[in-house]
Amino acid sequence: MRPKLVALDLDGTLLTSDKDITARTERTVKTLMRQGVRVVLCTGRPPRLVRRYATQLGLTGPTVVYQGASLYDFGRELPTHLYQLDRTVSLEVIRVMRNRFPDVLAGVEATTGWYLDQKLFELRNGQRPDGVGDVETFVQEGVIKLLFRHPSMIASTMSRALAELPVYTTWTSDNLLEVLHPLANKSRALELLSKTLDVKQDEIAAFGDQHNDAEMLSWVGFGVAMANASEEAKAAADSLTSSNDDEGVARFLERWITPEGAGVV
Repeated sequence: MRPKLVALDLDGTLLTSDKDITARTERTVKTLMRQGVRVVLCTGRPPRLVRRYATQLGLTGPTVVYQGASLYDFGRELPTHLYQLDRTVSLEVIRVMRNRFPDVLAGVEATTGWYLDQKLFELRNGQRPDGVGDVETFVQEGVIKLLFRHPSMIASTMSRALAELPVYTTWTSDNLLEVLHPLANKSRALELLSKTLDVKQDEIAAFGDQHNDAEMLSWVGFGVAMANASEEAKAAADSLTSSNDDEGVARFLERWITPEGAGVV
């Protein structure tokens, strides 16, 4: 049965390794939308790194960003829902991580901007953050996400150091741990959105590839994991499709296009 709402992760799922949406995938998504299927992007990225894809697909409604810590409406350019870590918890997370992993690199996503310590900034290419320096100085009220990278420790190992703290930990790659409010995850954000849109849980399909997608793939009525997905994501899904570089999202969505929307090849 065709879903009423399709949730699409970005990196490793909708996007190719070159961080693009292919023409075939764009055409397929837009055809489904014309036929009445709602599409929502569901990503760990902040709004500034989602806007180009929302614009390309013509999405102007709520989008799940920051791993579900926020719903952001690109039509009105404002968040409609936001979970944030308070300052005390955020500073405790940084303290614990630095004590356990002295070489850890850190970053902060906040309502006021995004900030990196000097070494993490030096590892990155691209847009300059709003501030570079000791991340503790940038921790104010409204911390959406803390990020940690270590030269040798993987994210799942680092996450265990925070097991006793009131936070949610996840990762989209093995080398970058993300720490958020305990109620921030993609499945909860989708649940909130589905109630707003009057769509039932079993009328939602989702596509994903990583640890941060597993709960979402398990929660929705029909979860699809990519061929390049982690084993955790695959185990949570109901079905598999081909890889992100083989246009796996488009290949799967095409089966839901009705005859009057035919022509996607």
